[in-house]
Amino acid sequence: MKNRVFFSGRQESGAVLIVALILLLLMTIVGISSIKGSNMQELMAGNVRDRQIAFQAAEAALRQGEEIANGVNPPNTEGATKGVMLGKQSGATSTYWRNDYVWDDNLSVQLNTDLALASERPRYVVEKMDVAYVPGSDGRAIDVVGVQSAPDIMVYRVTGRGVGMTPNSTVYLQSLYRRQ
Repeated sequence: MKNRVFFSGRQESGAVLIVALILLLLMTIVGISSIKGSNMQELMAGNVRDRQIAFQAAEAALRQGEEIANGVNPPNTEGATKGVMLGKQSGATSTYWRNDYVWDDNLSVQLNTDLALASERPRYVVEKMDVAYVPGSDGRAIDVVGVQSAPDIMVYRVTGRGVGMTPNSTVYLQSLYRRQ
């Protein structure tokens, strides 16, 4: 028996084909935009990771500098100890710590521990700050009749610098440390 094909008398316009192509185009656009979105999220996650590595490196340097300030003897600020200096003048700008000359081998101390993911070793600087004593600020009674002797207050500003996986992510942390 022969196969017979029956046709109706009307012609088909191909509207289903056009609708299917438009839907395929829309699905392609949605797929490409989701790929671009996931690439952007991957870049952001990498930047966060890089920043966290730099922060942890700066934190390690800061703790090492605080140990120097807390040593048995006060740190020598006369230039004999590398990384320990007198405080910067009061007119110093906030960009002072971002200058490269502060973090060279002559002024700062590079940690001996090597952080595997950081692009360079963390560094720290310890500065002795000039502090004016205000009577009563330490909780003692104020002697209005006699002269109260001002206690010897030693305050150090410790600055740690850490660099992440790329040199573009650099974190500076500072703390003020008072010796008792």
